[in-house]
Formats: sequence, C-alpha cells, structure tokens
Amino acid sequence: MEPSITEWPRRYCFSDTGSGSETVLERPANPRRPTVMNETLISLASKLALASAAVFVLVLARYAAASRRPRGFPPGPPTLPVIGNLHQLPLTKPFIKFHEWSKLYGPVVGLKLGPQNVVVLNNYKSVRELFDKRGALYSSRPDSYVGNQLLCPDETHILLVPYGPGWRALRKAVQAMLNVTAVDRLLPVQEAEAAQTLFELMTTPQKCFTHIRRYSTAVILASVFGQRGASYEAPKVQALYHAQEQFTTILAPGATPPVDAFPLFKYVPAFLAPWKRWAARIRQEQRTLYSNLLNETVARGRRQDRIPCFMDKLLEGKEKSGLDDEQIMEAGSDTTSSTLHSFVLAMIKYPEVLKRAQAELDQVCGASRSPSSQDIRNLPYMQAVMTETLRWRPVAPNGVPHMLIQDDVYDGYVLPKGTIVFANTWSIHQDVSEYDRPEEFIPERFLDDKFGSKNKSNTQTLRDDDNNNNDVDDDENRRRVTYSFGAGRRVCPGQRLAENSLMINMSKMAWAFDIKADPAAGAAPPDANVETGYSDGFVFGPNPFSASFCVRSRQHEDTIRREFDEARTVLQNYED
Repeated sequence: MEPSITEWPRRYCFSDTGSGSETVLERPANPRRPTVMNETLISLASKLALASAAVFVLVLARYAAASRRPRGFPPGPPTLPVIGNLHQLPLTKPFIKFHEWSKLYGPVVGLKLGPQNVVVLNNYKSVRELFDKRGALYSSRPDSYVGNQLLCPDETHILLVPYGPGWRALRKAVQAMLNVTAVDRLLPVQEAEAAQTLFELMTTPQKCFTHIRRYSTAVILASVFGQRGASYEAPKVQALYHAQEQFTTILAPGATPPVDAFPLFKYVPAFLAPWKRWAARIRQEQRTLYSNLLNETVARGRRQDRIPCFMDKLLEGKEKSGLDDEQIMEAGSDTTSSTLHSFVLAMIKYPEVLKRAQAELDQVCGASRSPSSQDIRNLPYMQAVMTETLRWRPVAPNGVPHMLIQDDVYDGYVLPKGTIVFANTWSIHQDVSEYDRPEEFIPERFLDDKFGSKNKSNTQTLRDDDNNNNDVDDDENRRRVTYSFGAGRRVCPGQRLAENSLMINMSKMAWAFDIKADPAAGAAPPDANVETGYSDGFVFGPNPFSASFCVRSRQHEDTIRREFDEARTVLQNYED
C-alpha cells in the first residue's frame, strides 16, 4: 500500500494502513529556495531605495542650482540652497522688508524665491523705464496656480490674465466701459451715495467704518449692475463685499503655500489642503453671486424706466468683444473704502490739515451747500489731500506682480525671461530722495510741486491713457503723480472712477465734520501705524476703528439733511 502524506509542511508522516504503524520523518532542510527569494526581495528594495535617493538628489540638486542667483542678476540678500530667500520673506506686509532691502542693495533688488527669479523696483525711475517704456516686455502676469487655475480658470479676470489676446479683449472692453465720458456720467450717483454717507456719519458715527464700506460697494452695484445698495446690512452689499474681500485675501502673499515656486504642492489632494477648499468655496460663491446679479441686470434691461449701467454696455457688445458671461461678471472691483478709511485716520492724526481744508471749503462752498464734483478744480488743497492720502497709505503697497516675457538688460543688470517684477509702491512713495519727511502726512508737498517732489523738476505728468496701447517715449521728464494705481500697460483702468469717489467723499466729510478720536474708545487715537494698525492682504487698509464726526454747525446739519432728501430722487432709480 502506498504511504500517504498526512501532515505538511512541518513534517512528513507516512502511514502503513495495513500494519497500523506510522513513521514520522522531519522535513529535510531546504534552505536554498527561501534564501534566494529573500535575496531577490532585498536586492529589489535596495535598487528602489537607491533609485529614489538618486531621483531625490537630482531634484534637490536641480532646485539648489536653480535657487542660485543668475550671473549679472541685481544684488540682494544672500540665498540658501533650494529655498533661496524664502526664509527671509515675511508672510505679512513684505513691502516693509522690500523697503529695508532697498536701503542696503539699492533701488533694484534681486531675490530668489526657490527657483523663481524675482526683482523688486523701489523707485519711480526704474518703474518708468521698465513698466512705462518697455511695456511690451513687462506687461504679462506670472502664472498663478491659485489665481489662474483655482479662482479664475480660462483667463476670466483682467487682473490675472497674462499679456496676450485674452488680456487685450478684456482691456478693450473695460476701457470702453470706463472712458472719461462714461465715468463722468456716474457723478450724480456718486454724489447721491456720498450724501447718504454724510447723513449716516452724522446720525450713527460709531458705524463710520461700515458706512464707508457701504458707499464703495453701493457705487459698484449701481454703476456695474444698475442696482441699489441702501444699507451695509443689505444682502447684496454683504455678498459683494464678502466676495471681493475673500478674493483679495487669498491672493495676498503668504495666504497659501508657495505653490508657484514649488509645484509639488499642486498635487496635494484637496482633503489635505485647506487652501484648495478655500479657493473652491470662493470661486463657487463668486459664480453664484455674479450669475444672480447678471440675471437681475438682464431682467431690469427689459424695463422701460431702467437706468443704464456698465453691464448693459458689455452685454450689448458681447459678441463683438468675444467676452463670455464670466469674463463680463469679473469686471468690477473696488478699493475706494480703504483709502477713505486712511483719510479719516489722517484727519484725526493731523488736525491742522483738516483745519486748512475746511478753510478752503468754506471759502468755495460756505455752509449752505456741500462741495460737489463741479468744485474740484477750485479746491487745490483738497486735491493735494487726496493725492497725499494715496501716497501716505497706498492700497496696494506690494504692487501687483508683472512678468518679463524675454531676456532683458537694465542698468547693467541681466534680467532673465520669466522673472517676476514688483513695483514696490511703498518704497516709491517713501523715497527720501524724492520726498521730505515721507512718513508724515503733508499735503502741501503737492502744492509746491505737482509730484510732491522736493527736487522741483520740470517733469511732465504721465497720464494713464499714455499706456493704453503704446509705451511712453524716451523723455526722461515724464512720471506719474501717484503709483497707487500701478504703472505701464497694466495700470488700473478704473483710476478716474476711484479718484472721483475719493474727491467727492473727502471734500464732503472735511466740509461737514470735525473728525476726532472717538471719546468712547479712550484718549488714544486710532492706530495709523502700518505695522500694527493696518490689516495685511492684497488690498491694504486700516483695521476697523471708530471715530467722532461732529457736525460743524446747525446750518451744516440742515444742509446734510436737505441734500440727502434731494439725493433720494437719484437713488430711487436703482431700487428694485
């Protein structure tokens, strides 16, 4: 009878069923087969580890090499391998560090943010030369993963679109919408909304911060969508302000990881990347808001008594311009409220400025009427106050990044293609070689020289329309009065609209009130220090504060009430 194997693998058991006996034999050692398998696995693991290490070293070496300064690059702080200057760049208010570096390395500072070349321009001459004269090279935008892919894919925001046909189409449409004639047609609604703001500041001054925010948001609703923003608590005002605030907050330096310098961050799944979920939420909220506003504008357009708005013009010219709905919806943005808040801080901190402004306003307007847009040409000191506010506390002190599209040379420095270039507005406006005591609020500097410069040159004003299609000529005696709105071909197209709002509101507030620190907040005035009193973000503005708005006389109070009643006839045209 054949023996059977009854146990495996620890022993061989052979049974003889005939005799009933069982012979147990230990399995003979066979070390060769497991040893070969183990050696093979170890060999594969070693090779994979070596390959991974080699790839890591190669990537590290590549980043280390890319983080070195190119030959002939502008001077700047020492770099570290791989990260460059990232460890030295603060996550908040980097313009302050840029300004410090400009004192050490000169007006043109070169940085390495990982492998990315970055140049910071810290005086108006370098900005004029590169942005205003060589706009064909310096008018693009860096490809922002957060901005261009998560927030505004398919080139839908004029602020972020790279230089090219898409940007030209957007720019052409926005220029048609914001030409001088079209913008000045908005003066009645701007003055009416300002009349309401005066009334609100008089009756509930403790809410001054939100009253000013309501004004700027209401002007956008009226001018772009033909709709009314009657109160700060109104759902549309809240939604529009929140959407714009979130958009500018996420684009601020340090708000998200340095994904453009280190693209590996792109591949982090959303459930491990809160910043990706944040961007997706902002995009969805914006699309919902603007779609609703657009649909309401289209519905209002069918009414015979409608008030024309910018959106009507864009919808009428949609096929001709080639813009889609989302590109049209992204046309509006506003930073007026931040500048008006800074104006209030300046009036509290520098009461002598307010007194001189009131003397000019009293001479022109008296107490029986508040200043209007028709008075602007007769208010040189108020114009100087507005310009000084823009210089003293610019709303975008970091500047908006430009990108160089081909190799260039400036002042002996080699600037490689793809370099990101910032015009550091803060440094330009704080340049001690241009301004006496630049840290102080001194409107008189713009009465002595139209550029506020202590050098009293024969420089000519460089207007925004000089950059609509072409670069400026080689005349060295051309510059901008303010760099708060940018420079070159990417200068803010809404500058005139913003300046109209600023002049109207600043003049009316100075005419109506003695502006002081809020007694309820204690003796200390609101904090006007840029490091401690201002919030950080893409748009730069004061932290919320309260102030005292004391009406200057009973006649001023009567005028404020009467003019607000008169303004209702304009504002009711935008009611639903």
